Amino acid sequence: MDDAVCRQAGGLLRKHYQREVFDPTVLQRYYDAAVSLAAFVAVNGGIDIGRVRPESFRLKGAPVALLALCALVLFVSNWDMNAAIAAFARLLLAPVPSDLTLGNVIGLNPFHEYAAWRVLILSAQVAAKSPGELDYDRQLAATEAALREQHRQWKKQQS
Repeated sequence: MDDAVCRQAGGLLRKHYQREVFDPTVLQRYYDAAVSLAAFVAVNGGIDIGRVRPESFRLKGAPVALLALCALVLFVSNWDMNAAIAAFARLLLAPVPSDLTLGNVIGLNPFHEYAAWRVLILSAQVAAKSPGELDYDRQLAATEAALREQHRQWKKQQS
């Protein structure tokens, strides 16, 4: 899992702790479709998508603007991937707009911070199934110590 996603999940937890929030994971199939379209467009569309490589979109997330646009194109294409690809091809062939500020009308991206929200939801599910009063810091320290000892033993054998 990407460290940035974990940091983002921590920030969301601090910001929204004990508040009712929208669970974006109910949109999993739509998110997966939007990421797939984004990866397809990034590979085949001839547009600059920045430094994130399309093959890492599933793990690190697609560029937010591209993901939002892909979700919108899929939505108007009734979530049909072939129709969405055709619609995106038409978009790529469209003339340059006369005013670039007119396109700034999408206000909500349902996949914003999706990966971080998913981490929080999965963490809550694990915590709910965990025995009460589990000291996670102590457990983490014990696991780290055991791994360090295993590594020390391994290095000793390599010498």
